[in-house]
Amino acid sequence: MRELHGFDVARQATFRDPVVTLGVFDGVHRGHLKVIDAVVSLARSRSAEAVVVTFSNHPDGLLQGRAPQLITSLRHRLRIFEDRGMDCVVVLPFDERLRDMTAEDFVQQLFLEGMKAKAVVLGHGSRFGNKGRGTVQTFCELGGSDLTVRAEGPVIHEGKPVSSTRVRHAIRSGELDDAFAMLGRPIGLLGTVVSGDGRGRKIGIPTANLDLHQEVHPPRGVYGVNVSLANGQTHRGLMNIGVRPTFASGSSDDPQMVLFVEVHILDFVGDLYGQDIEVQILMRLRSEKKFDGVEELIAQIHRDREMFLAALGGQKAPDQKNLTSGARNL
Repeated sequence: MRELHGFDVARQATFRDPVVTLGVFDGVHRGHLKVIDAVVSLARSRSAEAVVVTFSNHPDGLLQGRAPQLITSLRHRLRIFEDRGMDCVVVLPFDERLRDMTAEDFVQQLFLEGMKAKAVVLGHGSRFGNKGRGTVQTFCELGGSDLTVRAEGPVIHEGKPVSSTRVRHAIRSGELDDAFAMLGRPIGLLGTVVSGDGRGRKIGIPTANLDLHQEVHPPRGVYGVNVSLANGQTHRGLMNIGVRPTFASGSSDDPQMVLFVEVHILDFVGDLYGQDIEVQILMRLRSEKKFDGVEELIAQIHRDREMFLAALGGQKAPDQKNLTSGARNL
């Protein structure tokens, strides 16, 4: 997938009769996927280029003075866009220039004059341009008969449209089934493996310590996960989100304590330091708890492993493509 960064870079680039969409797409939930899949399908039917225009930062950071916590980082979103079949992504910084640009100028300069878009597909309630005055109708009026414009309706879950706000709440609250239903795939956490204190390796249960790229994650606890490595391999794993109460010196209830994200990858031996890995959460196994000693902790981890594998019926981990396609392939 081709990546173009910046408004002027995109204006000067060459596209192949592009079919384009626009949005932050935080979470890339089922509502977003409906739009993205429509873009890819229309582009393929025309032998054209499927293009998504997104932002490197959330617009609300500038518009409201505070951006919501991201569900998926930019890098994570780009992975999903590529897996869904996008040919090109245009990444724009949402700065004062874009904030002050009228919807008409934005459409004319970027989509019509620059990219020479042949078709545009937008999502439910899509707004853009200064004060959010741009709508689907803006594209219809400016593009005329030369531009195909489509609007995709919302995806409904439990009587309400799926939204990033609802997904964000479900993840934070640990409502995994709701989050899964709205995302169309397991909750994914992308992070870089960083050095830890090596305690897991010393007790015979090595863990990958993750520096998460995005901020939203489920509550503290132990989870059964799939782990997708940079080389394309996928393994089962156990993930702990918490404060390591067995080894912590302070109170585990102290809200100021640092949260750690550690993943024990089953049936894997190797060095992952510095690599980006994605963890897909399949189920919550238990709450984090403090044990009386290391031996008790080790025994519980082995029980966690057996419970997780038993719940899956001993299945092997699916490949990353199947996970991001939205199928619940456990």
